[in-house]
Amino acid sequence: MMSRWSRVLGALVGCVLGAAFLAVAFHGTPAAAVWQLLRAGNWGFSAGTVLAATAVFVYTKTARWRLLLGSPTDLSFRQLVAPVLAGLALNSLLPHSGEFVRALSLQRRAGRAASAVLSSIVAERVFDLFGVLILGSIALTAVEVTPKLAAAVRLLGAVAAVLAGLIVVALAYPRFIQRVAALMTRLLPAGGRDWILRQVTAALAGLEPVRSPRTSILVLLWSVAQWLAAALAVFGCGAVIGFSVGLAAASLVVVGIVVAFLLPNAPGYAGSVQVAFLVTLKPIGVPEDAALAASLVYQLLMILPLIIVGLVCLRPSLARS
Repeated sequence: MMSRWSRVLGALVGCVLGAAFLAVAFHGTPAAAVWQLLRAGNWGFSAGTVLAATAVFVYTKTARWRLLLGSPTDLSFRQLVAPVLAGLALNSLLPHSGEFVRALSLQRRAGRAASAVLSSIVAERVFDLFGVLILGSIALTAVEVTPKLAAAVRLLGAVAAVLAGLIVVALAYPRFIQRVAALMTRLLPAGGRDWILRQVTAALAGLEPVRSPRTSILVLLWSVAQWLAAALAVFGCGAVIGFSVGLAAASLVVVGIVVAFLLPNAPGYAGSVQVAFLVTLKPIGVPEDAALAASLVYQLLMILPLIIVGLVCLRPSLARS
């Protein structure tokens, strides 16, 4: 796990980047114009659409994770949704910290090896990228985009390919991975060496569900559904401030958000969300103040509720069974 100082450094870098992104996003756009759009927004049905899409996002993410864990009979959907929400909340406050909470939760409540749970989350990230790529590729056929956004899609493709390759190697040559781990730890004390090798074995076991083609296809379908729900949330954010961005453009906003989330981020993804909305929506004719207003709606109606509910779920998630 990350040390305290690495977490502090990551948080500081994220805050600096977030402030820089906010400065760039609001440069030349009066805050009063953005505020006026928010005040005049449709906070009824359209806002309800965003909240409903957020709930679907959480449902699909949880159902997919259960598949990646091997559909265990001792872990129901209801038991997994709290760690998922807690992880989403912590990721929004300190990027990539939520994964460790999910691993620790299953370790305490179900006796699962943390390394095995983390390997399922690594597989989850790969399928995340493939799901977003599928949506983004379809959207690219319907919307004319800037070279920067096309480059973002290519970046996701490269990252997904590398991660998928690592998983394939781990599944195809588990003994090779174990031999490499044994070689790298041969100079360590016996206790520490044995512990690391047990974690490697558990991590390889955690990837076993992906070996099934049926499970992999189902996980990919859930991934597409998950990010389609996020695109529907973006579509609803546009409707709140009175602009129809279209589902294809909303899907490309999701691509931009996922690319931005790969970087260190400020709490609540401040700045990153604004840049993702602006870079995607401005080239298709959405005014800058409207794109920024829609990004703030996304944070208010999708990210903020996930933080609040996730923090409520944090303590129960970490309680020992």
